[in-house]
Amino acid sequence: MKRNSLDLLACPACHAPLTLHDGTAGPLESGRLRCERCQKDYPIEQGIPHFVQPEQLTGLNRRFARMYDWFSWGYRLFSKIAFAYIGMSEETGRREITDRLEPRGSPGSSTGRGGRVLEISIGPGVNLPYLVNRPDVSEVYGLDISLGQLRHCLSYVRKKGWGVDLFLGNGEQLPFRDASFEGVFHVGGINFFNDKKAAIDEMIRVARPGTRILIADESEKGARGYEKFIPGFKKSFSGQRAAIVAPVDLVPKTMLETRLFDVWKGWLYCLEFRKPA
Repeated sequence: MKRNSLDLLACPACHAPLTLHDGTAGPLESGRLRCERCQKDYPIEQGIPHFVQPEQLTGLNRRFARMYDWFSWGYRLFSKIAFAYIGMSEETGRREITDRLEPRGSPGSSTGRGGRVLEISIGPGVNLPYLVNRPDVSEVYGLDISLGQLRHCLSYVRKKGWGVDLFLGNGEQLPFRDASFEGVFHVGGINFFNDKKAAIDEMIRVARPGTRILIADESEKGARGYEKFIPGFKKSFSGQRAAIVAPVDLVPKTMLETRLFDVWKGWLYCLEFRKPA
């Protein structure tokens, strides 16, 4: 983790700033982050700050963190197979979502060439090739609830030499300060968050005014396909999965340009809106 990332971080419980303890010089590979307000400590392990522990998770968050930990070894291959199955290239599908981001450079951008982008549920980093070299993107940050996925993502970004900072955390309690990002998006997962409303409110909180926010996840068509092909997906619901409905009603009425549309040939929906300037 880069040291300047500390300026963006906040306690996920109370949103107070964090201070570094026991860290080493250079990139932050270890140590702990402390909230002086609520006295919570968050360890940094192998460059990844841990803002949630597996034993703290409950309900669907716990089930799916475990499932994606186990499935992390084959996620990248599964993604390629899935796109082939629905009849489109992976690049076309991923750009169908990521190209809709409109990150705008801020006075505080480290390079001055673009804005900061946050991907929630980054997984093994399958969207990163369509973000890191964009001229309107200065920095990319990723958060996931699955440590297994993040470890694969960390190996990937280090192999590529990309300066992407990763965080283990819950999308319902983001460890970032208010108005930190010019681009915020999420692909896959919110359908089965414990608290979708909290997750959407958090995306809005950490976005700068004027930011377009994108939320994409499996449609009912996609979920039925996943039940056939993803080990453990159907079993996670014990045969009691509710029909999927995109969370349009959870987007505050104050948001602008709210729009719902299909992507990936109807296997996913995409919900987008803009935070008022």
